[in-house]
Amino acid sequence: MRRKRIALPLGGLLQGCRGIFRLLVFMMSAALVLTGLTGCTEDKGETAKKQVLKVMDSSELNFNLEYGDYINAAFPNVEIQVISTSDAMNYALPSSERLKRMKELIANEQPDLIMLGDDSMYKALANEGLLSDLSVYLSEDHNLEQHIHPGIVEQMKQNRDGALYALTPNLRGQLLFYNEDLFNRLGIGPPQDGMTWAEILQLAQRVTQSGSSEEEKVIGFLPAFSGPSGLASLIGMTDQLGNYPYRVSTGVMTVNMPAWQRVYRTAVESYKSGTFELGMEEDNSEQPVASYGEPGQTDLFTEGRAGMVVGSYRAYQDVPFKLGAVGAPVDEATRTRSFSMYPGFTMSLRAGSPVAQVGWDVIAFIMGDYVAKVRAGFTQDGYSDNAIPSNITYAEYAKDPIVRSIYRQMPSNVPSDYGTLSSSAYSEMAEMLNQEISNVMSDKQTFEQMIERMQEQGQEILDRELKK
Repeated sequence: MRRKRIALPLGGLLQGCRGIFRLLVFMMSAALVLTGLTGCTEDKGETAKKQVLKVMDSSELNFNLEYGDYINAAFPNVEIQVISTSDAMNYALPSSERLKRMKELIANEQPDLIMLGDDSMYKALANEGLLSDLSVYLSEDHNLEQHIHPGIVEQMKQNRDGALYALTPNLRGQLLFYNEDLFNRLGIGPPQDGMTWAEILQLAQRVTQSGSSEEEKVIGFLPAFSGPSGLASLIGMTDQLGNYPYRVSTGVMTVNMPAWQRVYRTAVESYKSGTFELGMEEDNSEQPVASYGEPGQTDLFTEGRAGMVVGSYRAYQDVPFKLGAVGAPVDEATRTRSFSMYPGFTMSLRAGSPVAQVGWDVIAFIMGDYVAKVRAGFTQDGYSDNAIPSNITYAEYAKDPIVRSIYRQMPSNVPSDYGTLSSSAYSEMAEMLNQEISNVMSDKQTFEQMIERMQEQGQEILDRELKK
């Protein structure tokens, strides 16, 4: 019998949720699941055959705590056997050794459903041909197919052959938070959805320069990293260029590309115009940066002395002013793509699994519309997890309307770079970039000279690395 699919909230989707809230969710989930399954059995007059589903997860304890109970309730005729990946996914080991161990574990244990919290390992296993293409299953479930955020599907296809080897029930996004009281007091219009970095930084400059006395001085935007180089990396990620102005895999320095030149010009001019001058010492070492809104941590934004900051969804909830939020900065080209959207844990089927359909039913159960609806109903103030369902049905029922700003975004398609610099070369490159920027900031060279010197010196470093 093919079981009628009933989707309810899973503990794994509610990461970070514990105690009474978790217990209430489980009690309601279990009751609804069992009611639904009983109805299904009575309607069909059949009893499903007992099947074994081997699930690979970080540990049996983690599986049971997070979503095992819910899956057991929804699929009473499926026996779950958990295979732990804790030894194989030991992060004290190099990535090549972790991949080797994971391949051996999969070959020996033959799991059916593979759950991973490491996106790079998912891509590695997909590239090794160890996972099944889920597009056939998804195409048969039109409702689910239409309701999964297209950016998540796009990200899951970022592997060697562009096939859909995983789905993720969660997506994580960032927002541009702002101090609404401050903007009102200054008489400056607040930020809006769909703003580029250049537009946000121009707005930040107006806020920074608005104070009429030292006591009233505020910083327009509180960055996550100090200095123009850190800002350039954020803009580069947003504009789908990457973190750094070079490609190690091809050995090419790219800082002289028009797109990268625009990125560095935006970053340098923002600093030279005084956008970030509040609290900075001459050597820039004391520039204030964001705390990411972590509980118990304070920064200039939480203190009411910064106009805007980028942070994860549900960050910066406990602030002494009216908090506003819009979508994170978007790229210049499309005005929809942002560096801030990325997937949660992935769910895949092992290629060749004899119970692939059962495994898919579990995946679809976790991804379903009803999961999103019930999760929206249980959202609480102060809920710490920054993940939201990748099923966009959630936006229709969520109590917090700001989630719509996240769903409107698409992820940046940052080019893959499979090469790595040695630690010494990486340090040398970073020091060179910072020094050349410093020379522009102190008017020791022009911007054009900076780009030329960065290109020349960076290429020398890459050439030397390739010869090793």
